[in-house]
Amino acid sequence: MTRALRPVAVGVLLATGMLLSLARLGVAEEKPSVVEDLLDIMRKSGQITEEQYREMRERVKAEGRQIQAGIDENLRPFLRTKDGEFRLELGGFVQADFHAAPPNARLLTGQELIDNFLVRRARLNMTGQLSKWIAFKIEGDFTTNPSLTDGYLDLNFLPEIGLRAGQYKVPFSLEELTSDLFIDTIERSMVNELVPSRDVGVMLQGQLFNRVVSYAVGVFNGAGINASDNNNEKDIAGRLVLAPFRNMDSVLLKGLQLGINGTYGDEDNRTSAQGRTTARTTNRFRFFAPQATNGNRYRYGGDLVWLLGPASVKAEYERQVDERKKLGPGGSNLDDVTATGWYVTGTFLLTGENSVLNGPVIPRSPFLPFAGKLGPGAWELVARYQELKFRSDDPVDFFDGNINNGVPGGSSSAENGAQAVTGGINWYLNARVRAMVNYTHYWYDNSLGTPYSCSQASCSAATLQRRQDNSWELLTRLQVWF
Repeated sequence: MTRALRPVAVGVLLATGMLLSLARLGVAEEKPSVVEDLLDIMRKSGQITEEQYREMRERVKAEGRQIQAGIDENLRPFLRTKDGEFRLELGGFVQADFHAAPPNARLLTGQELIDNFLVRRARLNMTGQLSKWIAFKIEGDFTTNPSLTDGYLDLNFLPEIGLRAGQYKVPFSLEELTSDLFIDTIERSMVNELVPSRDVGVMLQGQLFNRVVSYAVGVFNGAGINASDNNNEKDIAGRLVLAPFRNMDSVLLKGLQLGINGTYGDEDNRTSAQGRTTARTTNRFRFFAPQATNGNRYRYGGDLVWLLGPASVKAEYERQVDERKKLGPGGSNLDDVTATGWYVTGTFLLTGENSVLNGPVIPRSPFLPFAGKLGPGAWELVARYQELKFRSDDPVDFFDGNINNGVPGGSSSAENGAQAVTGGINWYLNARVRAMVNYTHYWYDNSLGTPYSCSQASCSAATLQRRQDNSWELLTRLQVWF
């Protein structure tokens, strides 16, 4: 077992042991069951004696503490007590991809873009319920570098207020908060570069007015996933979601949801966001390098979801601003690096199932050949338009982020941005298997910063040439989960 994987394994074993110990001891929040209520009624009405009442109560409690094991309707193995106070579930998924790049395309530094097969994600997770109000999740990724993805504890005092602590996703961005399993396209948009992912921190969250309003606000290290913090400064993040028609009968408006979010942090000696295409190949093309930053970092934006039967529309706008204090000549301040991005995604289920937010589409006629079911599954069309742009009133360098070693094209500033259109097909064979195909075409604002700007094995900023200003990529995926 690798050293990187040991914390995941140890955490899983500890949590399992804790759950089993608590289950044996019966440490649970006391809440009368229906049977206990009936016993109370029978005692008060004189149908049973006090001694019979106490004996039956003890039997009910003992039976409730019995441990059950099995596989639930979602095909997830579980271990639980009969009274439902404690529950342990195992889950996981695998995503196998193929990514194809256009011929003669290269990174700006000269490395050729290649076609390759890869295991994009291979994860196992364990979720648990330690009582009615204590829950946890531990998840590890077992690809090239095994690591912890999620590890957190939830204290769910009320639906309106709960506390989460550990490593998990920062409350920001509809697209990022949608599970890797259920995003509409194979990869998230270029706009995702402006969005925080997992971090370590503590957060208050809850739902109000029967889930019409959801909120989350937290404090985080700001260092990112599996990274130690190296300063006393912390990031503040918050998100508010409104679904005003969720509980109404309006077919047209019931699936409408709006979200806003923001983060703030003092980020000394860090780097700005970068611009990359969506393919996660080993040599993913980067059209804008991260710039050195020093000072405050602001992120803010909003998103929209509209589910309408078999159709859906999702849109998101995000903006990130990074200060560059004392990074100019003689320690002067440089203008901020500002990155803005947005996308619009539309989907339509040809086979008539309803669109789902952050969950699986369940085919009406699944394809399960070993069970004798040879239905077509569910077929979904996907289209997305996206933009990501970077700018500053002072020099930036899309080649390597170093404004002191030669800006591409010999100018004083080298900004860049990209637009892209994606078309795709999703095939849900059944409730646990999905196949996907995506084709994306890109256009670049600066023709010196494209996959064709470098035509040799090694390039510098000074040797980039103005060439074809567009490119493409083809992605496929087969994923299975339980």
